[in-house]
Amino acid sequence: MADAKPILKLSNISKSFSGVGVLKGVSLALSPGEVHCLLGENGAGKSTLIKIISGAYRPDSGMILYQDKEVVHMTPRWARENGINTIYQEIDLVPHLNAAENILLGQEPLKKSGSIDWKEAHRLAMKIFDDMGGSVDMGVPVGMLKIAQQQMVAIAKALSMNSKVLILDEPTSVFTSKEVDLLFRIIKDLKAQGMAILYISHHLEEIFQIGDRITVLRDGCLIKTGAIGEFDKVSLVKAMVGREIDFTQRVEPAAKGEVVLSVKNLTRDGVVENVSFELHKGEVLGIGGLVGAGRTEAVRLLIGADPVDSGEILVKGKAVQIKSPLKALKLGIGMVPESRKENGLVGVRSMAENAGYSYVEVTARKGLVNWKSVKEKVYGLIKKLEVRPQNPALKVSNLSGGNQQKIVLGKWLAADCDILILDEPTRGVDVGARTEIYALMQELKDNGKAILMVSSDMTELLTQSDRILVMSKGRLVSEMTGKDATEEKVLSHALQLGGGVQ
Repeated sequence: MADAKPILKLSNISKSFSGVGVLKGVSLALSPGEVHCLLGENGAGKSTLIKIISGAYRPDSGMILYQDKEVVHMTPRWARENGINTIYQEIDLVPHLNAAENILLGQEPLKKSGSIDWKEAHRLAMKIFDDMGGSVDMGVPVGMLKIAQQQMVAIAKALSMNSKVLILDEPTSVFTSKEVDLLFRIIKDLKAQGMAILYISHHLEEIFQIGDRITVLRDGCLIKTGAIGEFDKVSLVKAMVGREIDFTQRVEPAAKGEVVLSVKNLTRDGVVENVSFELHKGEVLGIGGLVGAGRTEAVRLLIGADPVDSGEILVKGKAVQIKSPLKALKLGIGMVPESRKENGLVGVRSMAENAGYSYVEVTARKGLVNWKSVKEKVYGLIKKLEVRPQNPALKVSNLSGGNQQKIVLGKWLAADCDILILDEPTRGVDVGARTEIYALMQELKDNGKAILMVSSDMTELLTQSDRILVMSKGRLVSEMTGKDATEEKVLSHALQLGGGVQ
């Protein structure tokens, strides 16, 4: 059905914020039975275009046709009622309600008395999940579910609404390979049923696996639309960023400096068991493993986000007890968390405030803050990191994912931390911002900073790490140099618990 007449057509759509053009005459057509992939760097205009399709934003100019009829005043409610549903990268669920309550919110089955028939609601929700091939605990609030499970609930909710157009914004950023396979099977089923799907992802291998058509945006402009066969990875990246990028080049191995962080038998009962390693000045130490291996749980112990049951942490040779992230900061340790929305940013505050929090903590004297110094430091970092738009007063929630990640990084750069823990540093980040983050990591390494990097991206792990640790089931099972590591070696250790560090 890929050649079917478009169900949704946008023509010459433009949108500006505060006089800055975000979309400039962009056209897009979505057809039944087709996966149309929308690509571009963070800040290219993808999120704005999605919000226009979903009714959250109104275009300044241009025309929207839905089922051959012009839509003049599209709203989120109109979009939902007419079968246009969006699953955003930042999952939009009610955390204290369970999966069934979220899936059928606003469309609950009723008894003859007029009260909600919760037994029937649970049955309907379970049927949707059974048809999807997934599973979830219907009895617990979704806020207690893993992020990947929350994403599946959001997808089930969209399917319950008889969608004709489904927009998926970075749906696999928190998925395991098994969950990605499940999602792709669901997408293929939906294509066969005639649904039009707009798919946004920074994982280019997914695009070639699932896509039928590609539209590339750059700086708010339409660069190219074409069938999947018109692109390869090199031409696609070049269309997105305007230049060729080689993601296979490995970093130059670092000469081992002094040990700045030593971890001995670090344990949190039932989560992390007897993890020991050393981190050297001027190196990137990668941590690999499957989702659930205990990688994030281990690094959270290092900044005092979770309590340590036993083990020892030494910073520059001195044994320390780190019971809070503030204590870690005072010791020169900063962390970019796995979820920037939940743990890395205050969305309602400006980018300048977010970037300056840690700097204020380390420079304030007796509660007094030199705001001139803070402003100079933060504004300099925003310029250095090329955050777009360069408006420090802008709410950080209005930035694209890649620019938000730069602000999270900037927070710790402002504090001049000697040890940086980066948990999934490029998750949800486009290819251009990814290369900028890698260049920044290399600069920090050259300046003697020590970086501990958790990554599920195998290419990232292999190309950016001087050494690699592999975890499985809460334990450290292998250590290898970056130049000796291969995807096969990392996975073989991650998939089965070996006899200790090798």
